[in-house]
Amino acid sequence: MEAILSTLRADVQECEILVCGFFEDERPLKGSSGWLDWRLNGSLSNLAIRKRVIGNWREMTLVVSEGRVLSPLILLVGLGRMREYSYLRLRELFPFLLDALWKLRVSKICFSLPEDSERQVESGKLIEVLMEGVADSMEGPSSFGNEDWTKGLQFFFAEGEDRFPEILLGIETARFILKDRLDIRVVLPVEEGGDTPR
Repeated sequence: MEAILSTLRADVQECEILVCGFFEDERPLKGSSGWLDWRLNGSLSNLAIRKRVIGNWREMTLVVSEGRVLSPLILLVGLGRMREYSYLRLRELFPFLLDALWKLRVSKICFSLPEDSERQVESGKLIEVLMEGVADSMEGPSSFGNEDWTKGLQFFFAEGEDRFPEILLGIETARFILKDRLDIRVVLPVEEGGDTPR
């Protein structure tokens, strides 16, 4: 499995699907989902206004990007109410999320989940919790636990240059904690084209 880190934003990652979380009680959309809504000319807001997406806990809606972001598909993931957002809750979400991604047969996945300074949910720790959830899902009773799909997964983490050091720390922490459970190869951006594996 590869963890590909970028200083660029999620909307310009060359992946098969962009996973973006949003809350049921946050309107207008903010953070990465707000940025994505802007790139899609307000179509996510229109879906919310028409009640086609709500943001309920574990709600998942697949949207075609129509070329407005590099990823052809966007998976909107409902995170429930903002006050209930936590690492523990996200850890519960990841098995369901991985099952949905496996059913879609995508392996190049960009994650953009909101951080929340009020509840001390930070990007680096989010990545660590996500990778722990991946390891748990692969060891537990799941439909994809021993398949080649898991070995070929590429997870893209891109929240801009400001959060890059925090995300790198989170993935390195996860790699250390999970070294006996999950083989994570980290790919970092380089100045002049290409990527540097770690």
